[in-house]
Amino acid sequence: MNSRDSEDLLARRLAGEDVAHGEAQISYEPIQPAGHPDGDMKIGKSLRVPLAMFAQISAVAERRRMSWSALVREWIAEGLARDAEADVDPVVELHHHLDAAARALRALEGQRDAA
Repeated sequence: MNSRDSEDLLARRLAGEDVAHGEAQISYEPIQPAGHPDGDMKIGKSLRVPLAMFAQISAVAERRRMSWSALVREWIAEGLARDAEADVDPVVELHHHLDAAARALRALEGQRDAA
């Protein structure tokens, strides 16, 4: 496939056309960085998540009408921005962790009660 064919295929896909064809192929070669229509170069990396987490992420992405990968990139960008804040208040950070622990405890208690 030459670059013109690739551009045509990308344009058809962006227009909403189902362009999948042929048989799936498995490659163990590294994914080469490629240009993207929005101008950013994207790097492909594998991310392993539990099936239940994947289902939750997919549901959120569907509600937001965005792709799974775009949602995860958004969350990563938000996390990086939070991490880069110069004046991280340890008390606020501790409250974030305590809130997360309380949510986890409620979820576990709900699972126990349902059983």
